[in-house]
Amino acid sequence: MGQFAVWTCPSCGLRRKAQFCSSCGEERLRSEDLTFTDLTTQFAKNVTSIDGRLLKSMWSLLMAPGALTAAHIRGERRSYLGPLALFFIANAVFVLVQTAVGGVLSSPLDSHLHEQDWSGLARSMVNHRLQTNGQSLAAYAAVFDEAVAFNSKTLMILMVLAFVPLPIVLFRRQHRAIGAHFVFVLHLYVFVLALLCVALLLAEAEFLLGGQGLYSPVVDLVLSLFNLAACGLYIYAALGPAYNATGAKRVIKAAVLAGAVGALFVGYRFAIFLITFYTT
Repeated sequence: MGQFAVWTCPSCGLRRKAQFCSSCGEERLRSEDLTFTDLTTQFAKNVTSIDGRLLKSMWSLLMAPGALTAAHIRGERRSYLGPLALFFIANAVFVLVQTAVGGVLSSPLDSHLHEQDWSGLARSMVNHRLQTNGQSLAAYAAVFDEAVAFNSKTLMILMVLAFVPLPIVLFRRQHRAIGAHFVFVLHLYVFVLALLCVALLLAEAEFLLGGQGLYSPVVDLVLSLFNLAACGLYIYAALGPAYNATGAKRVIKAAVLAGAVGALFVGYRFAIFLITFYTT
């Protein structure tokens, strides 16, 4: 088939001369199509395209805080993954890391009964249930612990939804669409998930070197402070490009948002306890 030979697009039925259909983007068939070499080439091209956008998005998000949010809001979207897709990919990676090295957001029933701020309430709720259905604590704990591990990994979007009202209130004078704040929060939580993955891997490295990993109060405290500080610095850097924030107000708002991230992790554990309790 010559370079300028006319062909009929199989998708829209229009006759074309160019390599691609200008109406639907379909590519003209070639003599080597459907060979193993062609299938391999197409697969590599598609994977490279997806990975290229993913890597470019992650690079921008991690190395230039707020720039990806600003680019999406002003319409530069073709070269990047959408914020929701990026969040779910980050969440999937976080789930894999948690599965491999241990959870940071899921607490077993024993922890809810004895170590959390709501332990008194949890004991009352669990005792009432056990008395009602005659189930033993050990039997219920086995069911609860399996369910809470699953819920904590799959319901991260709840934290995003709970966080969105904060920038809406803090930047209400900018009169931005709710979607703009949602994009900022999604990008922020992609960073948070990446940060948690790093923290989990550091804890696992400490464990492999003979320590206690996440079970060590010192390791837990150090990683918590590290995460909070890193989150605060990231938010401060992101508020410039994303919201044009400057001066002392930028510092204060960054501190408020960073504190809210930490508080929401505690609230998330409680929410996961309630969800798991009422669904098991």
